[in-house]
Amino acid sequence: MTDKLSSAYKSIGEVVKILNNEDPKDIKINTHTVRFWETQFTQVKPRIFNNKRRHYDKSSIEVLKFIKFLLKSEGFTIQGVKKHLNQNK
Repeated sequence: MTDKLSSAYKSIGEVVKILNNEDPKDIKINTHTVRFWETQFTQVKPRIFNNKRRHYDKSSIEVLKFIKFLLKSEGFTIQGVKKHLNQNK
């Protein structure tokens, strides 16, 4: 992977650190949660390169931040978040 490409994408571990630095900081997200959200929300589309690892671009990270906010801060259900995201494409 080139430097430019690696800076454009974040690993799942880096994404978890980013999500855990967002408010509220007391609600921790782990890699299992991120993988589960991938299965539930079509808006989260990690790239999988030759090494079979997930890499997330900036737009996917922003969607994950918004999903965390709606689920953990606003008390939405998974179905509620899906509906909200689909209405606001």
